Amino acid sequence: QGAPLRRSPALLARLLRPCLATAMAATSSSTSNAAKFSNLQLRSVLDDPTSGAGAGADGAWARLLADRGRLRGHAETGVLLSLPSSEQAEVSLLAAVEKLADAMSNGTALGDFYAHFGWSSGEAYFEALGEAQVMLVDLDHNDSDDRLAIVLLAYQMASANLARRAKAPTAACTLLLDGRTYENSGLTVWRTVRLAVRLHALLFKRCGLAVAPLFGDAQGALGRAAVYLGSSSATAEAERLAPGSGAELQQGSGPGAIRPNFRGAWTDTGAAGPRTVSLWILCGLCSEQAEDVRSGCSSASGGVRFVVFEQAQPAWQSVEVPKDAEVQPNWDWPPATVEAVEKAYGAEPSNIRSGERPYPEILDTYLAFQQVVVANPGSFVYVCPALARSDGTLPAPCGQPMWRVSGRPLTVVPGAVYEVKKALDRARAEKAFRRLIEAASSQAGDGAGQGAGPSLHAELCTGSTDDSGRERKELAHILKYGTFMSDAILVA
Repeated sequence: QGAPLRRSPALLARLLRPCLATAMAATSSSTSNAAKFSNLQLRSVLDDPTSGAGAGADGAWARLLADRGRLRGHAETGVLLSLPSSEQAEVSLLAAVEKLADAMSNGTALGDFYAHFGWSSGEAYFEALGEAQVMLVDLDHNDSDDRLAIVLLAYQMASANLARRAKAPTAACTLLLDGRTYENSGLTVWRTVRLAVRLHALLFKRCGLAVAPLFGDAQGALGRAAVYLGSSSATAEAERLAPGSGAELQQGSGPGAIRPNFRGAWTDTGAAGPRTVSLWILCGLCSEQAEDVRSGCSSASGGVRFVVFEQAQPAWQSVEVPKDAEVQPNWDWPPATVEAVEKAYGAEPSNIRSGERPYPEILDTYLAFQQVVVANPGSFVYVCPALARSDGTLPAPCGQPMWRVSGRPLTVVPGAVYEVKKALDRARAEKAFRRLIEAASSQAGDGAGQGAGPSLHAELCTGSTDDSGRERKELAHILKYGTFMSDAILVA
């Protein structure tokens, strides 16, 4: 669909990602990096399938794929690649934040919010993205940008559903926050439940958007959240946020109840024929999530069409590239030096390898997911709006021109006041986040400024402390440098 990629052109690309067991290489594998990454490397190349040359023309890459002794897994995935500039990314995010502040403050602006993203009607929005959308999240695990991304998408969906309720008053939709990647973290579980409860209370009755958390073992997850909070019951804590939510969580039924998987995203509607589900990958995948996707591709599911948005850049350099290089440098396989081997360890984006499970399992799961996409090309639209930590290049076959990827332009320290650490337009960024907090502070639970009720003010003011007010040492880097707003930019 054109709308999600309206701000920069989409390129059809083929991604090749092999996972390599470097312990079997002739070069040394006893370094600290080798141990840290279990002697495994995930490499990639980005190939234009219309160019005629292809990655097969790259001798080193061909030798790598033929090296069955070292090759652990491989996938060739077709994606729609978008390459926004740093300025485009920042402008898109700040404009979305400004419109979100308006939507929180004004009912008319809420109804128009989805149109800001290029959609012509609510019906067109749901036809393209589906009645249910799933976000794979690691809320507040080691950064602070998931929250804004989730709120932006929730308001986008709620706004589009309001628009189509003019013709279909009972129209409804669902947003699932899948936290299974870090299900053993009491903090992450609670922050996911807390945000889902508040969004559901604000947007379900008024707009028809159900927002629900997703964990494989609901009672176990709630128990870990209670331990983290020092409370006898996480559901009781949720009930204090929004009356009725505790009962839904405890009983496991109702639109805001915890789901065990996202297969209900295509079975609960009861619709005949292919159904569309959007999947937002904001963190690493766990095997249960990959299995849900595999299930959706089975004939028993009636044919699910997945629209995948991946936050991590889709390919990465595993070899040394001169700063001003325009074409992909030649490289060796097997690598000729220890330095060449070392360069490729952990070269993939941190989002790909994030998770509670061992590194080899995480890489196997990621490749398994890619292989499902490859095996079912008609079931996927795979969108990658690529940004990197800093300006750089995406890998191409040797001797072919590389695509330039822009650095993320914005870093922010969230809290009661958003401190903008880096921005191309600092004044606009500071004003936009200030307006957002002001809008949330005046927000009432009914969404119309009337009476008391849950709001998103406390959510959006969440900073670097835990729920007892203690500073979290694992977020010290966020306090110093700010968090990249990469997840929120993906939605914006």
